[in-house]
Amino acid sequence: MSKNSTIALVLWNVVLTALVAWGLLRTPNGPATAVIPDEDSTSLGTEVTMADRDTGALKEARIAYFHMDSLRAGYELIKEKNGRFTSEARRVETELQDKQEKAQRRYQELSQKDRTYSTQAEIEKDEAEVRKLMADLQGMQAEGEERMARLENDMLKEISKELEDFLNTYNTTAGYDYILSIQSGGQIWVGNKGLDITRDLVNGLNARHRAGKATKK
Repeated sequence: MSKNSTIALVLWNVVLTALVAWGLLRTPNGPATAVIPDEDSTSLGTEVTMADRDTGALKEARIAYFHMDSLRAGYELIKEKNGRFTSEARRVETELQDKQEKAQRRYQELSQKDRTYSTQAEIEKDEAEVRKLMADLQGMQAEGEERMARLENDMLKEISKELEDFLNTYNTTAGYDYILSIQSGGQIWVGNKGLDITRDLVNGLNARHRAGKATKK
């Protein structure tokens, strides 16, 4: 079984936004109205209420961002989880390869067996054993893939929760309205490098992780 041992963290490229909600639809001066001509009359119309959109609200929003690629490279928890995932993937693959080799040897023994004096019952028994060997191997491969998928999913959930919990704590003092996740090749272009909080997050997450490990000891 071949399994990509790199954690698919692109799945948790979450845009962590708006810890404090910011309303973009506001009507400070009351609703505006527009007149839509009626099909049956050129002089009469139907009034439709249209809400004013106050885009100026964004000018007051406090925004920050972090580079997901740098976070993946610098966050110690991700490195540790990736190492464990890789080790487990190799163990599962080695175990499967060992069983495959044993099954292959047994298959060759059965296929090269001299059946000159074999009874029909013996032939059918050998054929049944071959079918069981194949079924067992397929079952082992499916089980291994399922095990790795569960492990990967659990790791992604843990890492995502750690990041979200840290951001919630971090933002109680930072007070940002939006914290965006930026990734190489993404669709968000950053004009103000002064809004980058990647280093703060990496340092803070690592300090939190080390403190947690020390407490467990």
